[in-house]
Amino acid sequence: MVISFCCGKGGTGKTTSTYNIGAALAKAGKQVLLVDNDQQGSLTLAMGYEPQMLSMTLANLMFQAIDMPDQLTDAIGQAILQKTENLHLVPANNKLAGILSRLVSMQNTRAMFPLDDSSIAPERVLTAIIEQVKDQYDYILIDCSPHLDLQMLNALVASERAIIPTQAHFLDTVGLNDTIEIIRKVQQSLNPNLKQVDILLTMFMQRTVLNQISRQNVVERYGEQMNIFSQPIDYSIKVAEHPAVGISLLEYAPKNAAALSYRAVAEEVMKNG
Repeated sequence: MVISFCCGKGGTGKTTSTYNIGAALAKAGKQVLLVDNDQQGSLTLAMGYEPQMLSMTLANLMFQAIDMPDQLTDAIGQAILQKTENLHLVPANNKLAGILSRLVSMQNTRAMFPLDDSSIAPERVLTAIIEQVKDQYDYILIDCSPHLDLQMLNALVASERAIIPTQAHFLDTVGLNDTIEIIRKVQQSLNPNLKQVDILLTMFMQRTVLNQISRQNVVERYGEQMNIFSQPIDYSIKVAEHPAVGISLLEYAPKNAAALSYRAVAEEVMKNG
């Protein structure tokens, strides 16, 4: 199962959710690969690595998939970092900005010169990488940037499922529409295998009227179209603290309410596919 964590808005908990749901799946005995698909390298940093010190990242693999696909397998082996026995990472840093420029250039060129059999489509570069390792993992989780661009498109085209983390606030839930629209377009024209879309409410405060009303609005508006996780992620300062020490929330504060929430969501992920 390849799952993209995406939302066209920053600060919704995409990186935190990717890491901690991945960690929970790994603790459940699943083989998990996390893919940092954001040039900020936030997931890489949260897992205890220094993005700018890494010589092999997702950017290298994407350039390899475009220019030297015959050497991609060896490059993937060099890029994957092992955080724990069951939890691995394809890291990222600001070199991904160069890849985005390359993808845009490929897209513009395709408009003038149709692809031949040996060329790769600009929206399928990440798919070529995922296909090389898919059989080695039970779950591959892709952390996307908050930009509705070709980098996110690559993630959605490579995925079978999309999870949209969002805060239970009015402005955040209103912003769901743009993300859902691009997912629908991918489902219709580029990736019919992207069959499931989930909404995950994050930074949730059970006792506030605002959060409860926002949650109800999300359920009423989207509940018939897609799955909404039954367990929101509880708000906790521990969620902001754990990346500073490079370990998951499940290790940093295993009994914390948010850690328990992520375990419950991981259970639901496994139950639903």
